[in-house]
Amino acid sequence: MILHQGQQKHRIKALLDTGCAIALINQKTIERLGIQKKERKNPIQIENYTGEVVEGVGQWCTESIRLQHRKHYTRERFEISPMDPEIDIFLPFGWITQHPPQGA
Repeated sequence: MILHQGQQKHRIKALLDTGCAIALINQKTIERLGIQKKERKNPIQIENYTGEVVEGVGQWCTESIRLQHRKHYTRERFEISPMDPEIDIFLPFGWITQHPPQGA
């Protein structure tokens, strides 16, 4: 996918995750690309796939970010999380039903 940041375009690695309920962006990606983050006045609680609360997640999020997959564009808000360095963003699997591939 391509993440649009003003006039800049960044190729990012996205993963559609069947166990993910919210869009997540890697803390390292935020730092690397200089994406602004927004602190929540009331942090939310985010749990992993086993139901355990993930420490350090739910306090920071992004504003709406423009994403591109081929000729399809969308805007997404992300929760900021430490993640596997090989992945920039996780999208909930339901995202694909809201944004079906071209020609589907």
